[in-house]
Amino acid sequence: MRHLFILFTLCVSPVLAETVAIEGAKIYTITNGIIENGTLVMVDGQITAVGDNVTVPDGARIIDARGKHVAPGYMASYTYLGLTESTSDIFPNDHSANESGFTAAFDVKYALNSASPAIAENRRQGVTRAISAPSPSGDIFSGNSAVITLDNSVDMLVREGPMFAQLSGNRNVAFVRLRGIFDQVLDYERNKTRAMRGQSQDYLLSIADMEALIPVVNGDKKLVLEAGNVVEIRGVIALKQDYDIDVVLIGVPEAWKLASELAEADIPVIINVEQNLFPNMTLPGSTFSNAERLENAGVKVAIYNGGFSNAYYLAQFAGMAVAHGMSHEGAMRSITQNVAEIFDIDDVYGSLEVGKDADVVVWDGDPLEVTSNTEHVFVRGVEYELVSRRTMLRDRYLDLDDGKPFGMRYKER
Repeated sequence: MRHLFILFTLCVSPVLAETVAIEGAKIYTITNGIIENGTLVMVDGQITAVGDNVTVPDGARIIDARGKHVAPGYMASYTYLGLTESTSDIFPNDHSANESGFTAAFDVKYALNSASPAIAENRRQGVTRAISAPSPSGDIFSGNSAVITLDNSVDMLVREGPMFAQLSGNRNVAFVRLRGIFDQVLDYERNKTRAMRGQSQDYLLSIADMEALIPVVNGDKKLVLEAGNVVEIRGVIALKQDYDIDVVLIGVPEAWKLASELAEADIPVIINVEQNLFPNMTLPGSTFSNAERLENAGVKVAIYNGGFSNAYYLAQFAGMAVAHGMSHEGAMRSITQNVAEIFDIDDVYGSLEVGKDADVVVWDGDPLEVTSNTEHVFVRGVEYELVSRRTMLRDRYLDLDDGKPFGMRYKER
């Protein structure tokens, strides 16, 4: 196994950023439509040209992509990448505050592990950026997330991400508690000196947790809030109006029922398009057409797949949204540009435009088809081999027809 780890480390090592021209491809720019038979040039990690009449720099490495499809690397909206290998209890868990006593103050950035084998597996299947988020802590607030890049750098943190929270249990209690916490954070910010002296009211949260929430109540940090049905969504819309917070909804299988209200309130949504059969009697409106109806109403939609270490299912879920009425363009945006805009990195990522980071993937077919495969994956202009622990184990044990018992075969290898 030690030899496998060493080989894995060597195989996923990238070459240095270089000048590359991808020629003859169908290019999904995301923001400027589709270019048939186009060329994309990347130099020193950035896109320097994209179009159907592009001059290729001297000395550039040429990738002949005739008949191929080129798109931005995908960005996953909700994962545990870099924090665990699986949701199984046998793996370390750095994504939950558990019984630590922290809620809002919990921050995943301190434990991010770029050497996690899940990084290479997701990257080889077209995911180049992600949100690494905390899991529920038992209270409303889960903690702070991180925007990460799926390269081999030791520091995979792009920037700090938003606060994550969820409405659970009795909705009346949840909203009363949430509003009470916001009011107390505002009071704490105005009266920090008294609070530190113990001369203020008893707070619902610790000082550390309230400090972490000050940017949220001031509108300087996004709050990603998990909700479900119409009642909860209406409550969140009112919460935004009353406190002027920057909120994003996640989950919300009944969001389509309030699509126009969400668009008017300028609240983006992150949805799991697989939710169709309602999980309980509070969500009877779950439907495959959630994405289509939200898109038609002008709501900014991002798609997540609920596979916290298997974010590469994004393409399959986006394709499922297309099968149930969402436009192909909207589905592509929902796993690229829309996610970048929601998490404030659209200045460097999300579309194939001049000046943006060269997160570029060459596919052998439509990027949303489950039968399509990646042929080249670039992260910030660096190409990575399409190798992961999964592919190496597959190749190692692919040919087992040698007539030997499995135990003997394993010992010899």
